[in-house]
Amino acid sequence: MSNLGFQAIYSLLNGLEGVRCERTFLWETAGSGTLESGRPLSRYPLVAFSVPFELDYLHLLEILRRARISLLAKERRETDPLIQVGGPCAFLNPEPLAPFVDLFVAGEGEMVLPSLMDILQTAGSKEAFLGASARLPGVYVPHLYRVSHFDDGRIQSIRHQPPAPPRIKRQWVPHLSACQTLSPITTPLSHFKNMCMIEVQRGCAYRCRFCAMGSIYRPLRHRSLNALSSQIKQARIRGERIGLVGSAAADLPGLEELCLLLSPSGEGIGISSLRADRLTPSLIRKLGQLGMQTITIAPEVGSERMRRVIDKKVTPHDVLETATLAAKAGIPKLKLYFIIGLPGEGEEDLLAILALVQKVTQVSNLQAITVSASAFVPKAATPFQWAPMNSEKVLRQKMRLLAEGVKRLGGVTFAGESPRLSLWQGLLAMGDRRLGMVMWHRQVEGLTWNRALRKAGLDRDFYVHRERSFQEILPWDIIDHGITKKRLWDEYLKAKQVMG
Repeated sequence: MSNLGFQAIYSLLNGLEGVRCERTFLWETAGSGTLESGRPLSRYPLVAFSVPFELDYLHLLEILRRARISLLAKERRETDPLIQVGGPCAFLNPEPLAPFVDLFVAGEGEMVLPSLMDILQTAGSKEAFLGASARLPGVYVPHLYRVSHFDDGRIQSIRHQPPAPPRIKRQWVPHLSACQTLSPITTPLSHFKNMCMIEVQRGCAYRCRFCAMGSIYRPLRHRSLNALSSQIKQARIRGERIGLVGSAAADLPGLEELCLLLSPSGEGIGISSLRADRLTPSLIRKLGQLGMQTITIAPEVGSERMRRVIDKKVTPHDVLETATLAAKAGIPKLKLYFIIGLPGEGEEDLLAILALVQKVTQVSNLQAITVSASAFVPKAATPFQWAPMNSEKVLRQKMRLLAEGVKRLGGVTFAGESPRLSLWQGLLAMGDRRLGMVMWHRQVEGLTWNRALRKAGLDRDFYVHRERSFQEILPWDIIDHGITKKRLWDEYLKAKQVMG
């Protein structure tokens, strides 16, 4: 509910002439009506979903089911709402949702939605709307594409039907300061209590090989200090706390100058994950003076070899320096994020994570240290999109080794994500549109993932436990992410050379 991207689109749509946008979420009364008017979803011309995570796919289907809207696009009537999906999953790999969705927005909504709403208000039928929408850059209408497969399950071809283009070009906002991105709604009932979230940048200058941020939101763009100052003043007038959002907020030119506009209040400010190699002593002191309670950094790995595998430039020295300076600045809490199961990872690499955490406890007197570990999940548009995942058994062993090691350190909290859920996430992240029927069996018939896969004639290992070749057509090849497969493949080969 507090997601800044979701709220920004809500605000953008309500600012368009002739458009009214209302909200609904998956909760006890989902499907009975929207928050603003209580009108049932089935009575709207368009129901649009923002989908940031693959495991939200079933939540989308549950909302449609409760709203009594047919799940499969081909079964919906002319009077039923059109179903649209945006958000990161829409332009990473939209294919698993293709059977349920009329159109996807591939890229940043500010560049697409105004034109899309114009068409919605003038088109006389669904067919006319989808035909005109398919001509818009960044709009993917899945029923205009036919996918065929080889007998072994690999994709043989993806054929488009005019007016749809052969590939969908991801859209992005060239001048970020030209659009306003801050929370239009705050509440004491949300995760970010009474906090106005303000986007300071979009994209990422770094090219960590496991991460899609540097691909799907490229190029890196910063908001000007003037634009940010104006938005901070708006939030202050509303009497709200400030949360600065960005993939690497510490890279923002003039961040220390911006901090001078912020004054300590309540529980202090919030800043999304910071890169330890970009935090200066003076910046950390300012954050402490502003009442910041937690610094979150993501070393991802512990060993030098794995840093080279993933091309992460943050070093143990950077992490230790940040922890020491945070404690001196009066910032009591530190969160460290790590990934297990990365390609080429061995037990010695996991032990290096424990060694790094132990050093953090030794050099700082922080009140609370949290170590969070998640399993590597391959993502489209990254060099590791060809890499397989570890088996569930191996992931459980690795997670247990970390959990027990952290427990022995004392005074450190460990939080580990479920390996099983990570594998289902991997299935959806790497899957094709045939997985739509797997989700249908699971949602409508109540089958387990494994039984639903068997009923659809599919195998999870095919999607998550095999290495793909460069020649293979990938389900998400339909999306032009703005970076060539050859460039990504070259980076994958560099990583494999380090693995040995």
